[in-house]
Formats: sequence, C-alpha cells, structure tokens
Amino acid sequence: MLTHDLRSSLRHLTRRPGFALTAVLLMALGSGANAAVFSVVRGVLLRPLPFEDPGRLVAVWPGEFVSNDEVAFWRERSRTLAEVASVSPGWLMALRSDDAPPVKVTASKVSDNLFTTLGARAALGRAIEPGESAPGRDRVAVLSDALWRQRFGGDAAVLGRVVLVDEAPHEVVGVMPRGFEVLGRATDVWIPAPFAPGSPQHRQTSALALARLAPGATVEAASRELASLSPEMRRRLGRPDAWGQTLHARSLREAITGPVRPALTLLLGAVGFVLLLGAVNLGTLVLGGSIARAREIAIRTAVGASRLQLVRQLLVEEAVLAASGALAGLGLARAALPWLLARLPPEVPRQDEIAIDAVVFVTIVSATVGLAVVMALVPAATAIRPGLQPIVRQRATAGTPGRQRLLGGLVAAQVALALVLSVGASLMLRSLWHLQRVDPGFDPNGVLTFRLQTTSSHRSLATGLPYLRRMTERLASLPGATAVGAINHLPMSGYSWTTTVRRADRLAETDEQVTRAGWRFIWGDYFAAMRVPLIAGRTFTDADTDAAAGVAIVNTTLARQQFGSVPAALGQRLVQEGGGRPGPFAVEIVGVVSDVRHGGLDAGPAPEIYRPLQQTFMFPMQVVLRAGGDPARLAAPVREAAYAVDRTVPVADLQTLPAVLASSLGRPRLLAFLLSVFAAIGVLLSVVGLYGVVTLLVGQQVRDIGIRMALGASPRAMAAGVIRQGVAYAGAGLLLGVPAALALARFMDGVIAGVTTRDPLTFALLPPLLVTVTILACYRPARRAARVDPVTTLRDGAV
Repeated sequence: MLTHDLRSSLRHLTRRPGFALTAVLLMALGSGANAAVFSVVRGVLLRPLPFEDPGRLVAVWPGEFVSNDEVAFWRERSRTLAEVASVSPGWLMALRSDDAPPVKVTASKVSDNLFTTLGARAALGRAIEPGESAPGRDRVAVLSDALWRQRFGGDAAVLGRVVLVDEAPHEVVGVMPRGFEVLGRATDVWIPAPFAPGSPQHRQTSALALARLAPGATVEAASRELASLSPEMRRRLGRPDAWGQTLHARSLREAITGPVRPALTLLLGAVGFVLLLGAVNLGTLVLGGSIARAREIAIRTAVGASRLQLVRQLLVEEAVLAASGALAGLGLARAALPWLLARLPPEVPRQDEIAIDAVVFVTIVSATVGLAVVMALVPAATAIRPGLQPIVRQRATAGTPGRQRLLGGLVAAQVALALVLSVGASLMLRSLWHLQRVDPGFDPNGVLTFRLQTTSSHRSLATGLPYLRRMTERLASLPGATAVGAINHLPMSGYSWTTTVRRADRLAETDEQVTRAGWRFIWGDYFAAMRVPLIAGRTFTDADTDAAAGVAIVNTTLARQQFGSVPAALGQRLVQEGGGRPGPFAVEIVGVVSDVRHGGLDAGPAPEIYRPLQQTFMFPMQVVLRAGGDPARLAAPVREAAYAVDRTVPVADLQTLPAVLASSLGRPRLLAFLLSVFAAIGVLLSVVGLYGVVTLLVGQQVRDIGIRMALGASPRAMAAGVIRQGVAYAGAGLLLGVPAALALARFMDGVIAGVTTRDPLTFALLPPLLVTVTILACYRPARRAARVDPVTTLRDGAV
C-alpha cells in the first residue's frame, strides 16, 4: 500500500516539475541551515567529553586562576573530590628539534595527575604520569596531534626523541588524540608543572583547577564543601578576606561550553524557525495545489477512494518533497560547513569534533520529514472535501471559505516566523553596530603587534632586560616607527592576569573591600604606542628599576573606586598580592591613565594596575609598534630585526592591531551575519508563500472578478482588493509575531550589548517593512486582477 502511494506520488510530482522543484528548494534552505548549525551544536555541546566517566569531572572555581597552594589544600582537605589536578594554559614557548628553526607553540604546564584524573589516554605512546613533576623526572613532553603532524610529519618515531621546549630538553613520550583539549584551551604541547613548595608556581596564580568527584558526591555537595573550606584556606594561606567568596564547583562540560552555549542555542532556535517556516510553506503549497487538483480529487472520491487514502496520498507526496529537500539541504550544509568552521571564533571549544556525521544526517532528515508531515496534516485533511461541483462545472473552485481561512492562517504563520527571525537579526546587527563604536581606550590604527616568545635564556632580569632593550631599540630605528612598547597581555587577547589590591592606609580595617584588579606589566613607550591617554602623574622611567621603590600606574576606574577621584590617587600606596612576588608588597601610584577595555568591547572598564617590567620581570611579551603609515609594510622588517637580535626566539602572531580588534568581534559579527541570513531566508519563504496563495486565489476568482468589473467595478478597485487581502494576512501574522519576537528578545539578553531587548527602533521599523514587502509580493497578482477582461471571462465561464 505504501509502495503504491509512493509510486503514485512520484508520478504526480513528475507531472508538476515546477511545483516539485520549488518545494524541494524551499525545504533545502531550511534543512541545510539546520544541518550546518546542528553539526556545530552537536560537536560543541552534545558530544560526550573524550574522558573517562566525564559526568563526574568538575571545574573547581571555573574561570579563576589558582596556585599550587590551593590545589594542595583541596587535595588534603576535600572529601567530595577524589582527585584534584591543575592545568596552566597559554604558555607561549619556543620549540626546537634537530637543526630546524624554532617554532612558536602554546604549552600547558600540568600537574602530574592531570591525565589520570581525566582518564585521558594518548593516541600514541603515553601521557604524563604521576611522579613526573619531581625534579629530574619532569623533562617529558606530550604533543598534540596537530603539532605532531605539522612539525614531525606524523612519524611514530617521534617517541623518545628529545626536543627543546623553552630551550630545555624534553623527551617526547606521547601524542594525544586529534582535537584533545582541556578546559577548551588549544594546546600544542603538555609538560609537567613543578609542584614542590619551593617551586616558582607554588604561590603564583596561573593554573586552572579541575577534579573528579568522589563516589556518591554531587556537584552541589562539592560546591558546599568548597565554600565551607574557604575560611580555613584564607587563614592558612594568608589570603585576604574577600578571597574565595565565589568558590564553587561546576561540571566540566558546563565550564567548557558555558560561555558559548547561549549563542549556539540562539542559532539553533533561529534555524529551527527557518525549518518550521519551510514546513509551513510546504503545507501552504500542498493546500494550494490540492485546490488546483480539486477536480482530480473529486473524481477519485466518486470512484470509491476513501478519505484516508486521499490524505495518505497527499502526506506521502509531502514526505517525498521534504525528504528530497532534506537531502539537498545536507549537500548544501556539507559544502558550507568548511566556510562556517573557518569563521568560528577561537573561543568556541571542540571545533575538531564538528562534522556532519550519521547522527546529524538521521536527525535532520527525520526532523524535516516529520515536521513537514505534521504541518501538512490539517491542509491535507481539508483538501479532500471538494464535492462533485468541479466535475459538474468543469472548472476548479477557489475552495470553501474554510480553506481560504486556512490558507490565510498558514500565510500569517509564515509572516509571524519571519518577523521573529528579523527581530533577532536586527537586535544582533544593532548590537554589533554599537560595539564597533565603543571606544576601546586606545587607538589601534597604525599599530603593528607581535608576540615575542623568548626562551629560558632570556627569562631572568639580568639577561632578559638587555635583550628586550636591544630588541626595542632596533625596532624603534626602523623607518616610519614612532613608538615601541610591550605588555604582557594585549587588550582583546583573551588572556588576563589578576591581582588583589587594597589601600595601604586601611589595612587594619576589617571591612576593607579588597579590589580584584587586572594586572599588566609594561615596557618602553607602551602608552605612547597605544595612545592611551595619561590623565595625571607620570609614566614609568628608566629609574624605576628593581632596586628602586615599587611604583604603579592605575586606571581611572581603580583610582575612583579606591580614592574617590583621580587627583587623590597620586602618591597613595597600594598593597598588592601576586605579581610574581611571594606575599603582599606595597607600591606607590605615580600615574593614572584612562580606562582600556582589556576584556572586550562588550565588557565595561574594570580596575587595572600597571607595573614596570623591570620590577615584575616575566615573559613572554606582546610588542606594539606604532608606524607613521601603513603598519603592515613593516611586517617583514620587524621580523628581520627580531631575528637579527636572536634567531632562536620565534616571532609569533605578527598582525596589525585593527585586525586584533576585529577578531575580538568575531562572535557577534558571525552571529549577526548568520541571523541576517536566516532572517532573509525567512522573509523569502514568507514572500513566496504569500505570493503563491494570493496568485492562486486570484486565479480561482477570475470569473467573480470579471462579473464585478462587468457590474462597474474599476480595475484599480480590483487590484486594491487583492492587496488588501494580502495585507490582512500580513497583519494577522504581525499580531502573532510581535509577542513571539518580544519573547525571543528577552532570551537574547545575554548575547547582545548596548541594545535593549525591547529596542524601539527595531520594533518600530520591522512591522512596516514587512507590510511593504507584502504589498510588493501582491503587486503582480493585483495587476493580473486589474487586467481581467470581463467580456472574455463571462463568455468562457458561462455555464
């Protein structure tokens, strides 16, 4: 029976190739967009983490960097955490093997139990094992699959080879599987972090902590225990009173995917609307086509076909069209996915796991066919009541008023969905427009920047400062260079170290509010190169050496927060904890600069403290060079100058500062683009549906129009009546769409910036715009109605 229906459906569709092709293309647009976005959502959010029993893995204090002190304390005292490990990501180092030139790699320093805690196994060789953080056993390295293939050609003989990581020999003991990540941080090589109490990292807050829950423990229980342990940790480790107030545990999956979940959920919802719109459009085509086939349906009814057979026949046709559209959409998605992956922001984790696999294939085909059949069920049931009038009158009818109302309802639903998509795209575009006009606190134009990845031979005060001085002097002598400086973390880079500061004259007050401030150390003419305005005081000089009194420059936010005003901050002393020194120490504020949005254009200014590099010596550094003309022309001379000072130090991430700023807008720009595409598809589908319905109704009402014109109605009145009918459908859609759009806007609150979710401009402009599009869609059918010849129509339609 089903085979017969399928053959019959294929015969009917081959007789109407234009109708079939239109329906398949409409469904392909919706299913293709869904396949591309769902593959991203599945790879990032839905696939299980590639660890053993990942549901029992948690991030401890996610987003906060901790030291070995904290990790050791949790290992000793926690009962809900069976294992506590740490990973210190983002160490840009030089890697050399044999006589090949050095390359920049991103290294992660990990505790020796990290891989056993995760239950992660190497694809080749082994991972770092417990005990390999001890001196003498810590010279091992594990490579990423990408580095192994790019640098070593995928040669299994790499195991046992000695490579220089940061100029220190390390034996390669393993290669991790493709796409392996920890806490969403892309890493090229993993090396053991020293864990002894006297090691440099023991009190340095540069690691992220994760753990495996003890048997029977929950994430909530672990959070309660960590909060209860905070007071004792503060006393034992000498932390300030405000430390640990937000300490909690979070599932590792949430810690990795949480920052991108709202944006991906929004995209998935948007493409779901597109697919729903395509299904509604297909239902409209089925109902409209059935009216044109009223005579055929009446004949089949007269010769004994049951109502169930007729409904089943129409639904099978619908399923064939939807399945064909889904397969075509999957082909479009497969072609578009590389383009989409190339434009995903780097902060989107697990990108190597994104693919159109069997699960995506089955899900998209099933969802497309199922949704299309459900949406066509009522139109199909309505379409099989033609009666015998078409046989007697030898012409198709416009259908009953009930069918016309159903057609209008389907068109209104399409307009409503198009409005929801358009509002989402408009809000995202308005947000992007706002972000592009936010003052970042510096002038990016004319600046070239690169990551100076020094080796261990330059990581001491005695050797590193002379090297950096030679480097910046050589860069400053390049033709066109006007200012050269350096900073540990460039604005918008995604990296930020923090420290705690408080007023030195209020240390005895127990209710003193300790400020968590961004901590930057700078060198040379950094503020001049970035054109960060100096509001008061002075910048650093060569006299601010390690032997001199500690000095600092703060931003206006910190100055006002701690001292009430900018002038009041000058000459005051702050007590800082961290910054490369054990225990708290005091610094004098010698200058105040304007706020810089280091965290992103969508984040407000935060308290920040700048220290001179010569008093807080650490590497690597991000060098900035301001040029009088196009900074890109200095790329090759800058690289040559750097290698002339020391060829063993790789120059990484050489790019202009406007490019860095543009990259920081990657997520909102991609969201705005995709939502705009989906909105355009939605409007296109609604216009096609509206045009098809109005054209059908005009075609079925030609005789009625001819009679009215014969009785004195003007062509202009006939055209206006057609347009009024289309506008009425659109108006009903807007009444449905505005509340739905307001609900969507509230959901978007976490992904837009600088725009309210009830943005008056968006809600004032889009409804009239959709009405205008409706009028344009009705224009051609209206012209056809106006050109009806009443004499010819009455003669041809006489009974």
